[in-house]
Amino acid sequence: MGMKKERSTSGPIQFALKLAGSWHLSHDELVGLLGFGPGDAAHAAALPAGRAELHGRDVRGRIAHLFRIRETLYSLFRDLEVENEWLREPHELLAGKSPMSLMVGGSMEDLLLVREYVDEVCG
Repeated sequence: MGMKKERSTSGPIQFALKLAGSWHLSHDELVGLLGFGPGDAAHAAALPAGRAELHGRDVRGRIAHLFRIRETLYSLFRDLEVENEWLREPHELLAGKSPMSLMVGGSMEDLLLVREYVDEVCG
């Protein structure tokens, strides 16, 4: 019989989806966080269902940085609500921007800036 088998989602995709839930991200914010542009919307929408796979080193690198940011913030706050507030409030050392606004902007440079900032804050 010709049953179509759905692929399961990979670990990095599962992490990104869990992170989106933890950080209360919209689909568009998650797309920006992963560095996808407007032309990648269909591909990004297919990821959660396992109908597409991550491609390129950039997105895998982003997920690795996001994992480190999440892990570090968890060790600092141990409270998801406080972590979410911290991510969304402006920080003087980030030119008055919030870490979340920088990360969802899509720039790898901004994502690295936030990672360095988080590492510094958590010492």
